[in-house]
Amino acid sequence: MKVKVIEEIIENFNPEIERHVAISKREYKERWQRVQNLMKEKGYDLAFACGSELDRSDIAWLAGIFDPIIERYGILIPAEGTPLVIAGSEGGHVIEDCIRASDARLALLREYQISDEDYRFAQFEKLEDVVYKLVPYDPGKPIKVAILSSSQFIPYDHVSLLLGRFGGENVVFDVDLLRTIKYKKSLTELKIIALANKIADAAFLGMLAVLEPGIKELDIAAVGDYIIKRLGARRTGFPTIVSSGNRGRSVLGPATNRTIKKGEFVSMGISPTFNGYHGIVRRTVKVGEEWTDKEKTYMDALEGLYHTIMKAAQEASEIGLPSNYIDQKGKEYIERTKLKDKNEKLLSPREPYTFIHNTGCSECQEGCGAVTPYTEEPLGENVALMIDVAFMGFDDKGDLVFPIEYAVMEDSFWKKGKETGVYNQMPLNVQKYVGKDFSAIPNNNINPYFKKLE
Repeated sequence: MKVKVIEEIIENFNPEIERHVAISKREYKERWQRVQNLMKEKGYDLAFACGSELDRSDIAWLAGIFDPIIERYGILIPAEGTPLVIAGSEGGHVIEDCIRASDARLALLREYQISDEDYRFAQFEKLEDVVYKLVPYDPGKPIKVAILSSSQFIPYDHVSLLLGRFGGENVVFDVDLLRTIKYKKSLTELKIIALANKIADAAFLGMLAVLEPGIKELDIAAVGDYIIKRLGARRTGFPTIVSSGNRGRSVLGPATNRTIKKGEFVSMGISPTFNGYHGIVRRTVKVGEEWTDKEKTYMDALEGLYHTIMKAAQEASEIGLPSNYIDQKGKEYIERTKLKDKNEKLLSPREPYTFIHNTGCSECQEGCGAVTPYTEEPLGENVALMIDVAFMGFDDKGDLVFPIEYAVMEDSFWKKGKETGVYNQMPLNVQKYVGKDFSAIPNNNINPYFKKLE
């Protein structure tokens, strides 16, 4: 393992990571007020969101719970006053530490504990008692409750609990209320995301440096994970991706104990979580050999799609065009791009997903902000997004028709007013960095769309 270059990368990047930059208690209170103002407009007395280690984004944004553990948990937001996080006994210990960042309050509910455990000394409260501390009891007036979490995430038990206590006519799903507020980022949020992406660049350089034939996928991932933690990122937005050879078909495949062979393509990705917000870098490279002409044509075509999407995003931002203009330009580029398949027939490559998605307190599960053919609103005023362009080399039958199973380029970019810029300095083509001891990205080879957030 190349210990020296790994430590040099950390040494080079560490002075640029401002670890103190975080969301202030004042900003959390401003967030609560924005949510509560909308609640009052809609006649809600109480709002509820749920969370877990998988779907952390909502309550991370509301209360600073970036590192939940063990049980699911929730948050109750009254129309006035301080929100209350509800949790089980074990996870509650961690959450109690997390909410010091926001000054939200905490109550333990037996319904949230691990189902087959017994906690003799835990001080559990009842949901009714907790609610009536937040919403004054009025026997003649029902409590109107809005569920802010997606029905895809919230457990059936949580919904049943609310319906049983307040009645089906008084409980409604209103997921857009929180999603639309979270989509618009403060300048502090944009800055934290910039730092997360700086860490992502550092980690990816380390992963590239140790990528050689004979190394295991997990060893590559271990280097990336080590670097992000040394630079202040506490976790990742997804398990670090290293998928080699035909594992490229997994698209988002976490690293395994598979040994990488000479001449194989490897897709890698890392998403460090810095003070609750996510960065990203993903690229596909070849190990131990140069690209063939067909492989280079394929990778150049993917790079062309990246340029097309970023230029369209810049144009849409400057003029205020509907965001689906960006998707349209990408689809048009793919339709006119013809590559030779294994039978020398000219075909257009296929993309696996949309080209741009929202980010924040999750890598991609923010619930809105993705650019699709159906999104007619312009991009938000101040937002953080991820450009994620990829080609699948196999067809509907699973047959490989192009020379690479899967190829990807993903970065994060910001939009502030009419201005845009990619957060990452990582070049689009990183093939020359594979197995090489680069401890910094050369100034003459940074991402052409990189722009420092001012």
